[in-house]
Amino acid sequence: MADNNWQGTTAAFLIGLGFGAGIGILLAPKSGEETRNDIAGAVKDGTNQVIAQGKNLGRRSQETIENAKDRLQDAADAGTQAYREAKAGYSS
Repeated sequence: MADNNWQGTTAAFLIGLGFGAGIGILLAPKSGEETRNDIAGAVKDGTNQVIAQGKNLGRRSQETIENAKDRLQDAADAGTQAYREAKAGYSS
């Protein structure tokens, strides 16, 4: 029951938000061309921001992967060394 109320409230809010934005654009004191240019500029800025964040996330992910590879290699090397030392200890 609570989920249905939350979903209905959210849907009503989003519909109202879209309706209000549409009315605001229609009644804006700017010309249609200015409004379209503003919208296009905002979309372009948003797109550029998303691209920049995606590149940053990709770079950070690559660094995390490289660090994990280094740790795994260090652990494998330590395991190999421990095995050799244990094997040498049994030989003596």
